Amino acid sequence: MRTLLPALIAVLIMAVLIVLDVAKPLGAHPWWSQQTLMIGTVIGAIVATLATRMSTPMKRLMAFALITVLAFGLAKYGQTQFAASYAEDALAGKMWYYGWIETGAALAAAITAAAQVFLRK
Repeated sequence: MRTLLPALIAVLIMAVLIVLDVAKPLGAHPWWSQQTLMIGTVIGAIVATLATRMSTPMKRLMAFALITVLAFGLAKYGQTQFAASYAEDALAGKMWYYGWIETGAALAAAITAAAQVFLRK
């Protein structure tokens, strides 16, 4: 239970972010803004829970935070290229969609790692 509590905290925080639909004003498409975060939340909570034995919680937190920023950058780049091509560039559309899934996964993993840091003390 002790290893699952941080993941549960992350899932609850991500659920609030999904209900508030914070991805839409940040650049996710209105049709799938909540869907991508839901998929990413599950992936991120599982990855962060499985990574508990690999390094210290602070290193995991920094790594997942960096991955969150990089994934958001990928999603924004995909969004701008997709819009600039008038919806013709399928690769840019996939980068936009999967970038948001990875952003949700990395954010959930970062929240899980942060909860592990604070619950450890």
